[in-house]
This record gives sequence, C-alpha cells and structure tokens, in this order.
Amino acid sequence: MKRAHSELFSPYRFVGVVTGDVAPSVRTTFVGKKSMISLLCPIDNVVIQYNGQKLRAVGMSDPLPQKITAIASSSSCVYAAAGTEIFVLPFCREVSKKVKVDTMTKLMYLIGDQLIVVDVNNGIRVLNIEDDFETYLYLEGSEDFEITSLLHPSTYLNKILLGSKSGKLRIVNFRTGKVVHEFQNGFGSAITALVQSTALDIVGIGLQNGQVLLMNLKMDKILGKFKHDAKITAISFRNDGEEESMVTSDENGTLAVWNLEKQELIGKVTKVHSADVNLLHFVPGEPIMLSASCDNSLRCWIFDGADGMPRELVQLEGHAKPITSVSFSSKHHVLSSGLDGSVRKYDVTSITMRQKLGTSALMSKAKAKKKNVDFETVRLENAIEMAVGWQREAAWDNVVCRHKDTLEVTTWTTRKNCAGSITIVHDRFKTDPNLIGTVATAICLSPCGNFVFVGYSSGHLDKFNVQSGRHIHSFTETKFKSNKKKQGKVEMLRQRAIAHESAITCISVDQKGGELASGCEGGVIRFWNLSTNLCFLRLRTPSLRLKMSKSCDTNNLFAVVCEDPEGKASVVIIDAICHRIVRTFNTVGDKVTSVGFSSDGKWLLVADNKCYIRVFELSTSNLIDVLLFAKPCVGLSFNPTGEFLATAHDGEQALYIWANKTLFLSYVKIQALPENFVPTWEDQENKADVCIDDDDDDTIFDEEIRKMRELQIDDSLITYSGLAPSRWANLPDLALIKERNKPTEAPRKIKQAPFFLAAAPTLEGFEFEQTIGEGEEDIDQKALNAKISLLELESSFTALLRKAKTEKQLLEAFETLKAMSVSAIDFQIRSMTPTVFSAFFRMFAEVLKTRRDFELVQSYMATAIKIHRTKLWSNEDGNDELQEVLGELMRLQLNAWGEYEDLLMEDTAVVQWIKNALL
Repeated sequence: MKRAHSELFSPYRFVGVVTGDVAPSVRTTFVGKKSMISLLCPIDNVVIQYNGQKLRAVGMSDPLPQKITAIASSSSCVYAAAGTEIFVLPFCREVSKKVKVDTMTKLMYLIGDQLIVVDVNNGIRVLNIEDDFETYLYLEGSEDFEITSLLHPSTYLNKILLGSKSGKLRIVNFRTGKVVHEFQNGFGSAITALVQSTALDIVGIGLQNGQVLLMNLKMDKILGKFKHDAKITAISFRNDGEEESMVTSDENGTLAVWNLEKQELIGKVTKVHSADVNLLHFVPGEPIMLSASCDNSLRCWIFDGADGMPRELVQLEGHAKPITSVSFSSKHHVLSSGLDGSVRKYDVTSITMRQKLGTSALMSKAKAKKKNVDFETVRLENAIEMAVGWQREAAWDNVVCRHKDTLEVTTWTTRKNCAGSITIVHDRFKTDPNLIGTVATAICLSPCGNFVFVGYSSGHLDKFNVQSGRHIHSFTETKFKSNKKKQGKVEMLRQRAIAHESAITCISVDQKGGELASGCEGGVIRFWNLSTNLCFLRLRTPSLRLKMSKSCDTNNLFAVVCEDPEGKASVVIIDAICHRIVRTFNTVGDKVTSVGFSSDGKWLLVADNKCYIRVFELSTSNLIDVLLFAKPCVGLSFNPTGEFLATAHDGEQALYIWANKTLFLSYVKIQALPENFVPTWEDQENKADVCIDDDDDDTIFDEEIRKMRELQIDDSLITYSGLAPSRWANLPDLALIKERNKPTEAPRKIKQAPFFLAAAPTLEGFEFEQTIGEGEEDIDQKALNAKISLLELESSFTALLRKAKTEKQLLEAFETLKAMSVSAIDFQIRSMTPTVFSAFFRMFAEVLKTRRDFELVQSYMATAIKIHRTKLWSNEDGNDELQEVLGELMRLQLNAWGEYEDLLMEDTAVVQWIKNALL
C-alpha cells in the first residue's frame, strides 16, 4: 500500500494476506533428482513464495515500486511486471535487473527462453532472455481483439493461442509475428481460461457464460461441453494416470469435478472459496491439486477417495473480506476482525504464525451441526469493536466483541484460540416489545478482567460477569425506594430504567476499577461509583455529539471523539481522577475513524477519513507527526511495550505493522508541526520508499547525533557530553569490577601429551619443547630488558599533559582522554606521576569553566582522587602549585554544582507536587 514518509514510524511488515487478485505462478525447482513445487503469489508490490507441499511461506521478495500486475516463473528465475517495468528476481528475493516496457502489462507467459508479454493495449512483446531481454518482436494490438487469455499448446513450435473478449480464438507465430490461423466459429462469450489438456491438440476453454469446452485445435472441433452457473475462472486436468478427470471453478468459488470419458459431473465442492478461484493446478504425476482464490486463501486437495472427489489436505487463509477492527492481545500477538465475520490472531514477528479463533455466531459450527441447525441462520454480523484483557486469560474468556447492528455481545479466548461459549445479552430485550431493534453500541472490560460493561442504543448500561455471562447491575440515575414486599417489582423497574437519554457511545473504566464513565450521543458524560453503583458527577456538552472513546492503559486518561452540528470533529482528553477536560484537539480532520494511545500514554493517535493519522504529544498538545496513506485507517493499536503499531485500512485484508523509531534508533527528530499541517503526495514523492537501513541514512543519523551532542544552548548552562553511561559511570569502581570478575577456580591440570613427544606445560595447554641456541638466549634477555625499561617510561597522555601549557592544549588533552575506552582511561590515570598532578587538575578546571562534559569531569576526577589519594594527602614535597590548582578547582566545582543542585531540587519538588496535587 502506498504511504508517505513518517518521522516516528517505519514500515515493518504486513500480516494476514495469503494471496492477491493476480493469479499466482507455479514454480518447479530441482535439487538433485528431487523436484519441489512452490507457489509465487503477488500481493500488492511484493511476491511471497509458498512451499507447495505444506503451503508455508518460505520467502518474500523486496518491495517493488508499484503494484504487481502479472507474474511468470521458471525453475531458475521469477519475472514480475509492475507499472511499465518487468523485474527479474533470480531467487525471489532481490531484483537483479529491470526491463523497461512502454505500457503496463496484464499477461505474461514464459516459453523456454522467450518471455511473452501482453500489455493493456493488447500488444504482444517477445523478450529474449538470453539476449539480455532484448525485444525480439512486437505486435501492435487492436481494440477488435482484446486479449483475455494466453496459452502455448504442447508441440506447437513458436506458436501461442490467444483468447479474446469477443469469444474468438487465434493462433500466432511469435517468431514471425504472423497470424497462423483464426478460428471462425466464435463462442458468443468472452474467453476467460485456456488450459492444455493431457492429450495433444486438445485444450480446455472457459467462457464468461459458464460454459467449459473441450476443443481439438487441429480439427477445429468441439469434443465436449460442460456448464457452470457463473463465469469460469480456472481449469485443470488430472494427470496422474489414474482417472481422466477435469476440475473447473467459477467466480462463486465452486469447484466442479468432471469425468471426461463419460462427460458427466462427478460432484461439486461448494462453500470452500467465497470468491474467484484464479488458480487450479495438478501436481504432475500425483493426485494432488492446488487452488488459489481472491478470498485470500490457498488450499491443497488430494484425490484419494473412491468417488473421485477431492479432500482438503492443507489450507492457508486470512480474512476473506476487509478488516474492520484491530487490537493487540500481547507483545507480539494482534487480533483482527473482518467483514467476513471471523476473528483471527497473528504474530507480528512471523508471516507464518496465524490462527483463526472462529466465526461470529450464536453457536459454533460443531454445536449447530449437533443440533441440526443451519449455521447460516445463527451467524452474526461482523465485529466492529474489540475489548481485550490479559489479566484473566488463563482462567476464562478475555476478549469481548461488539457486532454491527447486533444486540448480542460475544466472548472469545486467546489462550484456547477459539470463540467463547457465552453470548452476553440482557433478558429485557427479549421480553419488552418496545426495545425491539436495540443494538449494542459500546463495550468495555474492567481492569481486573472479571466484568464487562455494555451500552445500548436504547440508553441502557449493564454490567455483566465475563466468566458466567450473568447480569450484575443496570446503571440508572432514577432512585427507587427499597420495599421488601415489592422487591421483585422494584428490581424489574430498576433493570428497565436507562442510564442515558440517547444511545451510549462511550464507556471507560479507571485503572483501579473503582469508577465508570459513560457518554451518549446527546453530549452527556456521567461518572459512576462502582462500589455504590450511583452517579456522582455529570459533564454536559449540549452542542456536541459523542461518537466514540478510547481509554489509556497506563494512566487514567481517556479520549472522547466529539462532533459538532456542522459535522466537524474534535477530540477531548478527560482525566478520570479529576473528572475534567485536560486537553482539546480541534484539528483532527473532518471525520474521525479511529483513535488510540501509545503504550506509554505520551502520544495520541487520531485517524480520519482523509487517509491521515495525526500524532499528538499530550504533554505539550503539539502535533508531532502526520502519516499519509493511500486508504483511510479504520483501526489502530499499539502493542503493550510500544515497539509496534498495527493499522487496518478501508478495503484491505492485511494488517500493516509499523516499527516505532524512537525505540530502535539512537536519535529521532521530534519537533512541533503547525496545527494545520498535512503532507501531500507531491511533497512525499521522493520519500515514499525511504528505508532507514541504507548507509546514507545511517550517516545522516550519525551526523545529527554528533551535532546534538556538541550542542550547547548557552555558555552559562551545564552541558552533558552525551556519551553512554557505560563510557564513564563505572570508571571509579573499575578495579573493584575487575576483581569481582576474576575466575573463582584455579586453572585445571593440563592433560599430558603423548609419551613420545617432549612437551612443556603452559597456561593455554602445552607446547612442544624446542632446542634454544646460544643466539636465541641473548635475544630473549634483550626482550626482557626492554620490557623492564618500558615500565619506567611515562604514558602518551602523561607526556601530553607535561607539554600542555595553554588553555587550548589542556582542552585538547581532555578530548584525547575522552576518546579513550574505559580501561584505557583507567590505565592513563594510574600511570600518572606526581609531577603532572598540577597539569591534570588544571585541565579539569579549564573544562569546568566551559560548563561542558560535566558528568565526565566528575567521573574522571573521582577516579583520580581515589587512585592517588595517598600522594595527594601527603605534604612532603610542599607543592604550592598543586594546592593553588586544587583550590581553584574546588571553587569552580562548588559554583557549578551549587547552581545545578538548586535547579535539581526545585524541579524535583515541582514534580513531586504535581504528582500529589489534585489539579
């Protein structure tokens, strides 16, 4: 899906899509004497490769610039057409070559080393693969013969069979460019499929009117006719030698098996695929067939029954219709619901891990079959809202779904990955005729996971137990007098009483589970005490209608989407503790389709119907990012740890996963944007395919990080170095850490060498003895003397300090020390002689004057004082220069630390007051 560049989010992957609307290509590869079948499925702008045996994803290509319109493959290469280019992918991974063509491609067919390409103008282009994809021949197309299908009949050298929309067939020689033969007898309907049968000269022809024809090309004769109720989309012939049969499919997803000898129907397979079947393929020599459909499913069938009908062996599927709601259930697992009525779970870290929890219904398929009830009669509408809790996942159902225009609320479990056995509904709606047509309009789970709150279009607000589905309480402002004699009647009146005068659209529970907030379309928000079940506060917004709400899982804030009489949307943030509006965002688009919080509660994400997702920072009320997509976002959710954002888009069967850059990059540029800022495709033309893993981008990020570290706002302000704490925090205790990390056991005894080899034991094992000559003894003695003399030499840093006289030279010495590793800094400080102590501490004084690298100065100074404390405390030499330098250093240190400490204590006090005060 096309998207614009974002400062905060980077594309990670999409999950949930198995196959697209472009027919897959079947590829046979050979490893030794064994062959392997794989399916290449174009999905948007990528190609996913599946193992033909288990239908498991084994690879994915790099993204192409545009959507793939056609695909062809051989045992050694894959060819994908996207836009006006054909991309060559040898291993279905990286693009090795791009071939430019004039127009967009709609069909491709590979014949040996010739790639036949049919464009949208019905032109035929022949590319020679061996000659670096040079165009060998190009035939101009015409509107009179619109090509709809393409086939190379077996043994027909250099010839292709073309089917047209008008129902005519034509044989063309793609070497000479001449029309060899055109069949005069048209079929009166568009040709939708051409397939070679197991017999020479005989092909299967599928028509739009539902007919399937067996035709002898050499004799121009129809050998058999078969009929479907809808357009034919795919044909395949069984070729294992056991039985002469043919399988056909139509646009309704029905599979029909035909006996070719008797020319009769063996049977039909219905309600398996719910959309066009664009691929039927028999594995050569085996009774196994692969099918792919536009309903986002792949299936593997085996013909092992006595009746000749197929049995489903393996299935791989996703949502058959677009997704409507999305919610994370754990760190890596995300739930989604679609228009097909199913609820599914995906693992965002893997494209192979997926699970169908079930289909929305009043009972399961197994239970309906047991009770002899048609499952279609008990199916519910698709789920449009999900409430997920993890607290009671191990005990009972932890997911609650609200369905479109439906009264019942269903439960699901992510532990068992199935639908729950409970359907939540109040008895009042079954007995009161005035409440016919009432639907559930809002749901919310309590933080403890024990209760679910359901709001209805009638204004009722009920509390249910999730484990049993039992009704607990109905909220109402009406007060009823307790009367033991009329207790039943009073309870009945209480349950019929409403909580709001209009449909309830917002429900939120605070993090302690002590208060409940509910809002209605009339613009009234009521706060309920869950201990007394009484309303204690009311907020009114008469001119606004409340459309939806979203609670934050890490604090007591919840967002409410409002709409004024003119239809303009806004979002308000309400504090559930203070019971007041704390933030208002008016520039959120015309109509809000989804709203959510980041996992840490710092960001608010608002999606609108104009394909934008706006990211607001709650602490400053600033707009910090705007995401632009090709389609509007209808659902979004952050995972609990904040690494991933999942989005669902209008008309899409895929879930798109985005990585949070702030958790994966060392520096992300976050800045306030104008309130009315919206990106456009023209502005993002060169940014749409930005990849953060490129070397150029890494260089840019490193340069920005370096500039940020060197930035000092003002000379009077204390500035940190920006180095990681591991570069300086453990320096004063480095000796203790090394002592602690010493081995606890003595070296084990070394195994002896074979008896016939003279060996000498060493710390690293043993080494064979060697005869040492007289000359070598002299060399060893010289090396030993050199090592002894080395200990008496001063280090390079000490020599640099001894030469440093000016302020610039002292600062350069500090930069040299700063660039060293922790162990090297420790060595340099330990190897200093008392003669350079004055220069060493004067260096710290000069750095303190600049107010830079404050934490490094403290760490280095503490390390030096700890190591050389004995020499510094002794006054044998009477070094007046050192005493003067230390006095100046103490004055600078107290001055800098005094200002720093005052600000630190003041900020700490203000933060503590804000945390404890009720504002």
